[in-house]
Amino acid sequence: MIHKTEGIVLNHVRFGESGAIVRIYTQLYGLQSYMVNGVYGKRRKGNIVLMQALNRLELEVYHHNNKDIQRIKEFRTLAPLQRIPFSQTRRAQAFLLTELLWRILRNEGPAPDVYAFLEASILRLDREQEGLENFHLWFLFQLARYLGFQPHDNYSEAFCWFDLSEGCFVNREPAHAHYLKRDLSLRIHQIGHLGLDELSAISTRLDERRSLLDALLLYYELHHPGLGQLRSLPVLKELFQ
Repeated sequence: MIHKTEGIVLNHVRFGESGAIVRIYTQLYGLQSYMVNGVYGKRRKGNIVLMQALNRLELEVYHHNNKDIQRIKEFRTLAPLQRIPFSQTRRAQAFLLTELLWRILRNEGPAPDVYAFLEASILRLDREQEGLENFHLWFLFQLARYLGFQPHDNYSEAFCWFDLSEGCFVNREPAHAHYLKRDLSLRIHQIGHLGLDELSAISTRLDERRSLLDALLLYYELHHPGLGQLRSLPVLKELFQ
């Protein structure tokens, strides 16, 4: 049966001579894999949008609940990306976020609130704005809210160490190693209260951004086992060097 749904391209892997399996997070079915022919051959021009991370598509798909790989009947771009494909900063962030999303969402079902959040975030990443180098930090913090393991908002002058394992601020340094010092704990608290128009307030220092990214990814590993090491992480760190 053919169904209509919107979807966000995450990544793809080559299959055979000219085909690819494209992973798309759909509004109706969650994360799905689609077989697409002619991606690398002479007919690739029409399919190239399926290979571009974070493209938003309108899809007509053949969907079978008992199949791991589905097929696309028709597709069109909802709105062409204006800046993400042509900006090193945005591309590096997109690769990191799509890799993380694929690993985290592949065992999840459809979630309209997650889809709406991703859609709004992509539109903002594709805009011109200050503080864009902090976008991925804001995104990771906010995504955790939708996935059900957001940090508890209990920061105070006394509760000023962020315990990564417990996901809350505590009033003394924990006995284990998975916690943040006071300065980074304050930054984590602040990120939770900043909107997308305030990205430049997150951090202006490269070393601090790297520490925040490492902390947020460790937080994800602790609360979402199986995430593993992201291959795109060194690329992002190198770009922001």
